[in-house]
Amino acid sequence: MARTSLLSALPQVFVDAEVAGSPLAALIAAGDGMQHPVADLLDHLEVAVNPFLASDALVCYLAAWVDLDWLTIPEDANRARSTLPGGVEPLRDLIAAAADLSARRGTAAGMVRFLELATRVSGYEVTDAGGFHLRVAVPAEAEGAREVVARIVSVIKPAHVTAELSAPPGGGDPAPSDQPSEEPG
Repeated sequence: MARTSLLSALPQVFVDAEVAGSPLAALIAAGDGMQHPVADLLDHLEVAVNPFLASDALVCYLAAWVDLDWLTIPEDANRARSTLPGGVEPLRDLIAAAADLSARRGTAAGMVRFLELATRVSGYEVTDAGGFHLRVAVPAEAEGAREVVARIVSVIKPAHVTAELSAPPGGGDPAPSDQPSEEPG
């Protein structure tokens, strides 16, 4: 964006009356100074909207653009922070993948991808436990983020489905079962 002075936008009578050191010159200089931060932002807009290049504060704002602001907590009227275990970095990944995640929403693969990006841990498994119920196996590395994982699952699962978190099959605690245990008779 070419830098122009506000003086060029004023009628010719003001241009002719502008003299160095005059109140008009001071007013124009102040106006020019106020427009430079906006011009700088517009000159580099691709940085502001790129989740990997934007400032941490702006990433939380960008999250609202792609319906991920539920992963942030407002700190005051102008700032928010990420609630994810890795801070703002996993939020950057989720924003960048938002279109793909939205297309896969409601699927087991979409749920696994979302959880992997949000926690930066792989190994989640989503299985159909029958009767409109899902079982989400949480890897041992993500146990510290179990509360966040539960919140994510409750938001991104299909509305008509219930879900539970469990340990991964073959590792950790045995997965809870919905089936009643059979006693030998």
